[in-house]
Amino acid sequence: MRARTYIAALIMVITLPAAALADPIVIGFSAPDTGPAATAALWQRWGVELALDEINKSGGLLGQKVQVLEEDNHCNPSEAVNAANKLVEAKVAAIIGAHCSSATLATMPIVKDAKIPMVEGVATSPKITDLSGVGGNDWVFRINPSDQDMMVGLGRYLKEHTKFRKVAVIAEDTDFGRGGVTAFADVAKGDGITLLSTDFYPQNQPDFTTILTRVQQLHPDAIALFQLGGDQINFLRNAMQMGLTIPYTGRVELGGNNMQIIQQGGMEGSVSAWPYSTLIETPINKQFVAAIQAKDHSIPYLQTWAGYDCLRMIAQAIKAAGSAEPAKIRDALQHITFVNAMGRTVKFNDHNQAGTTIVINAVKDKTVKVAEVLELK
Repeated sequence: MRARTYIAALIMVITLPAAALADPIVIGFSAPDTGPAATAALWQRWGVELALDEINKSGGLLGQKVQVLEEDNHCNPSEAVNAANKLVEAKVAAIIGAHCSSATLATMPIVKDAKIPMVEGVATSPKITDLSGVGGNDWVFRINPSDQDMMVGLGRYLKEHTKFRKVAVIAEDTDFGRGGVTAFADVAKGDGITLLSTDFYPQNQPDFTTILTRVQQLHPDAIALFQLGGDQINFLRNAMQMGLTIPYTGRVELGGNNMQIIQQGGMEGSVSAWPYSTLIETPINKQFVAAIQAKDHSIPYLQTWAGYDCLRMIAQAIKAAGSAEPAKIRDALQHITFVNAMGRTVKFNDHNQAGTTIVINAVKDKTVKVAEVLELK
């Protein structure tokens, strides 16, 4: 797929003097435009486009317009390497990416060798934490909490506020799926939760009837899901067709395309951990939600927030550095303090992680509500 290039304002060459025609600062964007996370990539692009528009309308950075160059990574490790290499060849100043955990992990050695900083806001594999900053790769930064962090918060909430004591686990066979399951299993025992079964399946599975039939016979209190949106909506539809009334937990998405299932009563009682919510009542988040609704006629999703704040954080680092040189951007990222779209003030720790907010969402009366907001220490 051809790279996408966004420019928030048209540059009228005929009317501008030569001195005003400075080259734009180009930020790379590795996203799964096709594949199992294509819809989520669209949502992320909304956030990138909004941040880009705001930056350029305010005069750009260092007197230059900002441009975003996008490459499709298909949510696939080998394609992510190809996408990263194209962005490196284009000499981008920094990269937003690469959305999926497997794609991000595959991209990490590329940006390290090229010495170009990458800021991630969607991928949740704990491996990213382990490998970043003092873990060996000081060119990769993440603004969202890992699955390990989110499962610690979720496990405590399930223990204190639900009757989920026997849980069946279903996950895609990827770094995201396996990382999430490992994190959930690590905290389950300490929080009094027994895992009845664990099933992994390849992405893009067309039918989940066999797995659901086996899990239904175990009579779990809940099913913990770790899967991307395309597979998840198919899974939930299969479950509804079978008449299952078992609530969900883990990293199940309580929103997005799943709202149709929620509004039909198919996810009643479900509880999930998430890095972002439109329901956070802060002035900056309300402004962000309103801007996305006006521009894209939708509420922002986790991925929208990630795209928005990743580009905003890169922009702040460029301003702080007074330079669009990748090494100087990297150094600035390590030291800046940033107010994210939820109104939280964050800094990167020694593993280059700045995800401190965990939102526990719950479904009651076919409506998604924020049950608790946890702040990591």
